[in-house]
Amino acid sequence: MKIKDKKINQMVDVCEKGCPNRPCYWPRQNPGSFVQGRGYRSYRDKRDKEYICGTRNIHGCPDDY
Repeated sequence: MKIKDKKINQMVDVCEKGCPNRPCYWPRQNPGSFVQGRGYRSYRDKRDKEYICGTRNIHGCPDDY
């Protein structure tokens, strides 16, 4: 689901509506896909400009939600 983050004024892809109030919430621009040995590579489309929750992207959402 996407919500409007008032601090960065962008739509952010999160797990649920209450995510901005959690300590694990970390809005960041989508870094692209990770390739071991090469690092992050861009998608070369509109996904490069989208915002996501970085914690959710890297580790997944914590169990306590």
